Amino acid sequence: MMLGIAVILFVCVMLLAVGFWASRKVKTSEDYFVGGRGIGALVTIGTQCATFVGGGMTLGWIGMGFRYGLGAAWYGAPQALGFFFMAAVLVKSMRARGAAFVSLPDWFDNFYHNKTLSIVTALACLIVPITWVTAQVTAAARMLETLGMPYWLGVLLIGGVVVLFSTIGGYVAVVYTDTIQWIVLFVIFCATVSFAIIHVGGFGEISRSVPEHMMNPMTVEGMPNYTIFLWIISGLVSGMGLQSSYQRIYSAKSDGVAKAGLISTGIATTFFAVLTAFVGMAVFLSGGPTDLQNDSVWPWFLDNYMQPWVSVIYSVCIIMATMSTASSMLNSISLTITHDLYSKFINPKASDKKVLRLGIIVSGVFGIISLWWALGGSWMIALFGISYSVGCGPMAAAVITAALMKKKGNPLCIVGGVILGVIVGIITLKVPALSDIPAGGTVFSFFAALLICVGGSLIWKPKGGQEIDENNNENRNREVA
Repeated sequence: MMLGIAVILFVCVMLLAVGFWASRKVKTSEDYFVGGRGIGALVTIGTQCATFVGGGMTLGWIGMGFRYGLGAAWYGAPQALGFFFMAAVLVKSMRARGAAFVSLPDWFDNFYHNKTLSIVTALACLIVPITWVTAQVTAAARMLETLGMPYWLGVLLIGGVVVLFSTIGGYVAVVYTDTIQWIVLFVIFCATVSFAIIHVGGFGEISRSVPEHMMNPMTVEGMPNYTIFLWIISGLVSGMGLQSSYQRIYSAKSDGVAKAGLISTGIATTFFAVLTAFVGMAVFLSGGPTDLQNDSVWPWFLDNYMQPWVSVIYSVCIIMATMSTASSMLNSISLTITHDLYSKFINPKASDKKVLRLGIIVSGVFGIISLWWALGGSWMIALFGISYSVGCGPMAAAVITAALMKKKGNPLCIVGGVILGVIVGIITLKVPALSDIPAGGTVFSFFAALLICVGGSLIWKPKGGQEIDENNNENRNREVA
């Protein structure tokens, strides 16, 4: 246990060092929120993969493989569809010559220049991250409890370090620590899962020994027949509904780097979704108790078949992953409040220096609030799941509508779609007959929003005054830059 605590303390010192190093690079609000648009290929790929194929997700995916077999790959792999769509369709639009977008609402402004749409999309961008910071800190503190550290101390240590390094270092600190975390997790994960596969005789032996339904990729035993379809839709929209996904597009130093980050993440997502399904089946053949929770399947194997220090190091990697996600969400919150709301609507004449200073303050203050919430216990974990279900779907629908319809989309219909999508998502999660549908909240909120966004735009075509000349927008963006 002392080894785990020692490693965590080392990690915290390292993260703080990265934060202080990154703070020296922050001179403008653009530096603070998109890294000065100079992030290279390795870091872009690393931060994308760390965000969407992190430790927590791989734990859950192994548990699903343990329970459902190869069919569980459909839970994670469809995320690749969203990344490929973003690489093929959104990168060119979001990085158009002369554009100086910093946030997702900036991109909507380029098409519609509609105040209501800007405010609604900005508020929608807060739905997911506002709970994720607390949820990730809570999860990390709970894991530290298993290493002997009191929960409250874990919250203050992990949360305090996250708030400090991400607040002083901004986006650069976030993406560099993401990359470090991803490389460490990738090495540890590949080494340990290789042992698990070899332990049961390899992929061939797994295929021959598990129940037949577990090797059928089109079957999810014990789940409704439509489960795979719902997982595909949920995966498609998962990354497209987050403000942080678009920060990584804007921050890349070239279109090629932005596309490489998205495509690499899509490939990594598919690879890990399939691999973790086999790892889960390997644990199944190793005698894993059937009553294990999904997140406990892989820790059970590590505790029973690996040296104790391996389990400790892996736990530290998971804690690093939660810290990485929390810092990313904290920077996203600061961006939305400072750039999308304050500098656009509250004080449009604010200097860049003032915007930067406020961004740092917002990050620090909200970080402290998140720690206060976390000290109250695990109640935010429940809201974490709800916020993801009702937030990602509507925003993904709005993005797809604007990407495909461009100026033909009706901004007021998109506003209505986002609002209705959130309402439908909440209803789905609260109505007993709907709440048990796999990924129901995300999928229903997405389709409800998409129906209004696209259908409404086709019926109520935008008036001439609502269409914005792209050249005028391009000139305005150059002036801002």
